[in-house]
Amino acid sequence: MNAGAQAEAGDVDVDALIENAEGSDTLFEYRPGSSLLHRTNPVTKLVISVGLVLIAFLLPDFRGPLVLSIALLALVIASGVARPVLAVLAAIGTPLALSLVVIQGLFYPENETVLVAFGVPVIDSLAFYVEGVEFALLVLFRLTVLMIALLGTIVTTHPKRLTIALMEKGVSNKIAYVFMAALQFVPQMQRRARSILEAQQARGLDTSASIPRRLRSYVALMAPLLIGTLIATETRALALESRGFTRSGERTYLLDVPDTTVDRALRWLTVLAVIAVVVWRVVA
Repeated sequence: MNAGAQAEAGDVDVDALIENAEGSDTLFEYRPGSSLLHRTNPVTKLVISVGLVLIAFLLPDFRGPLVLSIALLALVIASGVARPVLAVLAAIGTPLALSLVVIQGLFYPENETVLVAFGVPVIDSLAFYVEGVEFALLVLFRLTVLMIALLGTIVTTHPKRLTIALMEKGVSNKIAYVFMAALQFVPQMQRRARSILEAQQARGLDTSASIPRRLRSYVALMAPLLIGTLIATETRALALESRGFTRSGERTYLLDVPDTTVDRALRWLTVLAVIAVVVWRVVA
């Protein structure tokens, strides 16, 4: 069912409803928008993301993943989804960077060239080495490319569009649904936990008490959270069954997910780029 058929039938414009929806306050959920990244086919975004991650892990020097990280960061900023991506990078990347630089800078097996040395009590001197710091930066920027690429795809792709795009490429509807459910799991759990916590606070839960007392109080959160999740799972299974989820044959979709010539070209260029880097690494 294309957009024209929907308009002729007087149906609701589902695409407009999705794009005009209010944004979410959770980090791992779709942010509506009209940027180029939002309009790109979901399968194309997945292929490019996986391709860039493979390239980042194939490059032997940290400067390559650094350039990819900067380019991806500029893209998500231009797409208006920088806040959730930067929040995750700050939460995960900061402690990761510190631990990598300290551990690899001090104890990397191939350390030879001293970058900086200083005296410390008990130990005469402590030195950070160039080789260890460069290896730490290589690992860090590889992981940065991974996080930005996948997060950028998640927050600019509506799960329904992704599911439909995968099924149109021949992916089983069950596999596509599992993929979509995995993306929605964290936001749904966050919303449900927040609702339960707010209800318990309204009933007298003291969030300013001592940490042991608060931990005991939060135990009460787990039972309704798990029970609610099980009920929601059963409800969703019944809803899917009533809509013919397991039926075979041709399907029609409310959403129109275009797959343009540019999208197909980008996917092939990504595949060729990965092959080129693999050949370069083998030859080099």
